[in-house]
Amino acid sequence: MIEKRNPIFMTFCMLMLFWAAAFSSAAYGADVAGSKDHPLISRFPGSTIVYHEQVDFGEYVLALGGLDDERNLSESRSVAGQVTRIQYSAPEDRSTYEVYHNYASALKEAGFEILFSGTSQELSWRWTYVLYESEGGVNPLPPDVLEKNLLMSEDDFRYLSGELSRAGDGNVYVALTVSQTQPADGPGIQLDIVEEKSMEKDKITIDADTMASEIDRSGAVSIQEIYFDTGKARLKDESEAALAEIAKFINQASGASFYVIGHTDSRGELDYNMDLSESRAESVVEALATNYNVDANRLTPKGVGPLAPIATNDTQEGRAQNRRVAIVKK
Repeated sequence: MIEKRNPIFMTFCMLMLFWAAAFSSAAYGADVAGSKDHPLISRFPGSTIVYHEQVDFGEYVLALGGLDDERNLSESRSVAGQVTRIQYSAPEDRSTYEVYHNYASALKEAGFEILFSGTSQELSWRWTYVLYESEGGVNPLPPDVLEKNLLMSEDDFRYLSGELSRAGDGNVYVALTVSQTQPADGPGIQLDIVEEKSMEKDKITIDADTMASEIDRSGAVSIQEIYFDTGKARLKDESEAALAEIAKFINQASGASFYVIGHTDSRGELDYNMDLSESRAESVVEALATNYNVDANRLTPKGVGPLAPIATNDTQEGRAQNRRVAIVKK
């Protein structure tokens, strides 16, 4: 097999209907156009690919625990690299137990370490909501967010995350979900594979001169190349290139002062997003002052949450654009 309240509940029900239809119509048919098995992990016999997507470089949060008292993942690990998502419809005469344990056994035999596993009874459907629908698009994260998530049955799903250590080539991470989509249909399988690698460093699309021109033209400039941990204000290493250009621009703009404005998408509670956006703006100011010799007295952090979108919040791509930092001249 391996080759070496309750709006949340309403969302859950609507997505369950969508996935039930998708898996039912695709069962026993041809794979979706352009799809293929991952070279490291083959399909369960008789399964059909119903969804396939791949991003060259993305971030993925591996779930390593259940929910804490605040209904956040109690433990997780952020990994980055090429992210592949494949969803299969398995034969209807197979159980989630059989499919899941076939994958789990094959992964172990191939050298994967199982980092975490759980069932619907152990984790609850709220865990699936946090994993796939929380602020920031948890799996995978922007800017390359994969659109579709396998909705797991409230009554019967099984999950595991694992790691394969590879000296010199970067590790491989896997998140496997097997779920009963409908009593009359076969299990649905979602396989997310992350092949670890470093992001290319020459992809920055905005520089100090561009910022200066945009500030002169409109008084503000938006920067989307600043990245944070999901639902948190901790800056990621991938933000360094953009921070360096912001610092260069501010230090060249002698005597001028600026607002640093944090923005979020519209998912989640308004108060939460307002606080999060201001905390992220504060993190940017702190990083600029600490690491790039910028006078913090010239910068005022503010957060406006989802109140100033530049794109629709109805799509993953639009939400990714709305999660940004803006520099506004006072």
